[in-house]
Amino acid sequence: MKKNILLSVLVCLLFSCCKKKTIIENELDTIGINKENYNVIDTFFYESKKIKTLRFYKEKSDYIMVGFYESGKKKSIVNIKNNNQIYDTIIDWYENGRPKWVRKYDNNGVQIGKNINFRENGSLEHEYDNEKEESTDYWPNGKPKFKFVENVSQSYHYLNGNFMEKYTHKTQKKGEYNVEYFNENGGLVFSGLYRKRILFKDNLRYNGKIICYFNNGKISHFENIVNGIPNGKFYAYYGNGNLKYESKVENAEEIYYKGYYENGKVNIIRDGIKNTFTQWDEKGKLIEQVPLTGD
Repeated sequence: MKKNILLSVLVCLLFSCCKKKTIIENELDTIGINKENYNVIDTFFYESKKIKTLRFYKEKSDYIMVGFYESGKKKSIVNIKNNNQIYDTIIDWYENGRPKWVRKYDNNGVQIGKNINFRENGSLEHEYDNEKEESTDYWPNGKPKFKFVENVSQSYHYLNGNFMEKYTHKTQKKGEYNVEYFNENGGLVFSGLYRKRILFKDNLRYNGKIICYFNNGKISHFENIVNGIPNGKFYAYYGNGNLKYESKVENAEEIYYKGYYENGKVNIIRDGIKNTFTQWDEKGKLIEQVPLTGD
C-alpha cells in the first residue's frame, strides 16, 4: 500500500498533474489562451503587485491584451495591431464572470455587428445593431424600454414591452414627425403630427386632452392641448411607473419643467420665473445652475 501511494506521488510530481492552477491561469483557460503559444508576454501590475494586464504578442505589432481584477478574475480582452488599432471581438466582464460589454470590429477598426451591454445579473441592458443603425434599451425583464432607429423612428415602452410613445419621421423636413400615444394594454390613444413643435390632427391644430393609462388604472401620460400647444400642467411617467417629468405652460410660455431620472432623483429644472436652469446627477449631486437661455 505504501509503495502504491509513493508511486502516485512520484507520478504527479513527474508530470506536474497535481499542481494547482492560479486564478489567472484558470481565467485564461476560459478564454482559450495558452501561454505556451506566445514567445513574448508583457506583464503590468497593480500597486498591490497583483497582475493587472497581460499582453500576449503574436507578432511585434499584433497582440492580445487581457485585463484582470485584483482578485485575478478576468476583466477584459482586446485584440490590437498596427499602432493601437483594435479588431475582432472585444469583451469586458463583471468580476462575477458574467459579460458586461461585447462588441466586434473589422480589420480596419470599424465596429460591425452588434454592440451589447449586460447588467451584472446577466440580463440584457442595451444593444446597438451597426448594420441596421438600431439602438435598443431593455428593462430588467428583457422587454424593450427605448428603441431608436436612425432617421426612422424612436419609441418608449411600458414595462411589458408595449409602446408608450412612438415618433416616426414623416418626411426629411426638420422637426416634422408622426406621434402616437398608447395605453399599457396596447390600445392606441392618439395619433397626430408634430410640425415645428405644434401638434396637428387631420391637418388642423389639435385641441383636446391626451390621457394614457397603466393597466392598474394610473395615468401614464397627461396633457391638455390648446391650438396645438400644451396648456396648463402636464406630466408623464416612465414605463415602470416612476415619474418622468412634470411641467406647466401658460400662454405658450413654459413656466417650469422638472425632469426626473428613472431612479426617481431630479435630473433638471427649468424655472421660467427665476430664469434658471439647474441639473443634478443620478445620485442627487448638483452639476450646475445657470441662467436660462433662449432656444
